Amino acid sequence: MLAPFKSTTAALPAWRAEPAATLRPRAGTRPDVTWLLYGLLLLGVGIRLFHFLNNRSFFIDELYLNVNTINMGFWELATQPFQYEQKAPIGYLWVSRLSVLLFGKREMALRLFPLLCGVGTLGVFTLIARHYLKTWGAVVAVGILALSPACIYHSVEAKQYSTELFMATLCLWLYIRFHKSASLPALLTWGVLGAIILWFSFSAIFVLASIAIAVSGRWVLTTRWRQFALYLIPFSLWLVSFGVQYVLIISKYPQSSWLIDFFAKVYDGFMPLPPTSVKDVVWYAQRPYNLLVHPLGVLLTLDGDLAPWQESKWRYLFKMGWLPAGLLLSGMVVLFKRNRTLFFCLFLPLVFAMLASGVKMYPFYARFVLFLAPALVLFIGLGVDGLQELLARRRALFYTVVALLFLPLCINTGRQLANPDMFMNYEDNRGPLLYINAHYQPGDVVYVFWNMTHAYQYYKEAYQLPFTAVQGHNLKNDVRSSAEFMQKMRADIPDLKGKKRLWFVFDYLNRNAIGEYVGQPAWYHTQYFYATTEMQNLFNQFGRKVDELHSKPYNKYPHTVVLYELNQQQ
Repeated sequence: MLAPFKSTTAALPAWRAEPAATLRPRAGTRPDVTWLLYGLLLLGVGIRLFHFLNNRSFFIDELYLNVNTINMGFWELATQPFQYEQKAPIGYLWVSRLSVLLFGKREMALRLFPLLCGVGTLGVFTLIARHYLKTWGAVVAVGILALSPACIYHSVEAKQYSTELFMATLCLWLYIRFHKSASLPALLTWGVLGAIILWFSFSAIFVLASIAIAVSGRWVLTTRWRQFALYLIPFSLWLVSFGVQYVLIISKYPQSSWLIDFFAKVYDGFMPLPPTSVKDVVWYAQRPYNLLVHPLGVLLTLDGDLAPWQESKWRYLFKMGWLPAGLLLSGMVVLFKRNRTLFFCLFLPLVFAMLASGVKMYPFYARFVLFLAPALVLFIGLGVDGLQELLARRRALFYTVVALLFLPLCINTGRQLANPDMFMNYEDNRGPLLYINAHYQPGDVVYVFWNMTHAYQYYKEAYQLPFTAVQGHNLKNDVRSSAEFMQKMRADIPDLKGKKRLWFVFDYLNRNAIGEYVGQPAWYHTQYFYATTEMQNLFNQFGRKVDELHSKPYNKYPHTVVLYELNQQQ
């Protein structure tokens, strides 16, 4: 049975009050609701397996990281700079490398560990929800985490963010397990496990630091100095672990001013500190509100066939953000009154992430705040529990509210199940290269434009492509005009003498390479210059176009391969 959220120490100060995990639900709780909880859990696992087995092509960011993972050894992953300036926790990288050695270099092998972390997150979080929430609060909290499109996507993305989410969830479970312990072995165990977690997750420092501050604050404010001294043991182990990792690994990462510029200009991912305009003030409300989209997915996504609603004056009503936002805020108020230690454990990571963004050390955007999902859904679950008490005599209204809360999740995730091409960050980098592989003839020449070399480098190795392509150079920063660029490109194309066919592979939308500032050089980003179009015009001088393949649909997924039959006089 699910345990209600109720304190057995009401006479103590709020900071010290703790929820009891042994009380039974109130009489009248319907037993089938527990089955609903497990049904949502299994549904979440099933959806993740569906997208995992669908085995979509790698997204550009997955390619950037895993070009390194499949080609570098364990020591190199820990000590050498990465191609494409990638960063990831060493624990994640080493498990990914082990998966490569065991299962090969293809997409599913590299997505296996994120999948296991995604499934593990649901299992561990269910234990947390059962500990702190009443029946319907637990159902809603687990259901949101299970059906969130962002949580699903990152569970089958070959990057570290699903691991970050899993480690944040483990931190909360370890808090339940050890925060009342007074024995030295238990506190040492907590310290060692937290220290290990930090090697798998950059964002775990926000969660563990919050737990350390909240628990220490409880002992300090109640002048229980012996307990405070004992709990410094695990907290010190966490600090030492983070310090060692910072000195040996994190500090070795180059300071990427271009990346700060990118997240500032493209995603507005850094908190204005201090705010100096109305737009800056709006950021403080808008960015936390966007957490309802990513990572929670509880706002209706108005795109594709639902896009016409985006222009409606009622669009904010249709998105239904008012409902989860209201429940989240009310849950925060409830928890602050009942258990301030837990409140600060859940709330401070949000504050620290925002402050880190304010000093431009950590973007407050989408995948980087995925680790906040467990705390956010716990707040919503508490809000649902409070609403159930408020509507105790109006059950039909309460069930209607719960159904409305799940409606955007079901629509968003259901559309992606019905049409996997709508899945978040869908890109077909693989299709053009495998098309060449299926139609390649001896003597063909393949030229990969600079903005698709990352895809070629990964798929050449992972799929053992039989052809060796000429990888185009990114020359746009070496010239000052389109005329100079095309002159340089003429010298960059391969020798076509004696060749009968030329394959040209490109991405017609990607105009910035890793390490470049947004929109630079300015001449390259003008509306009248499209390098891939100019290149095709150049190749038309050497032969005629006889075949062309676009990733579908062409206006959204821009990866393209064009085949030219060359003039015999070449």
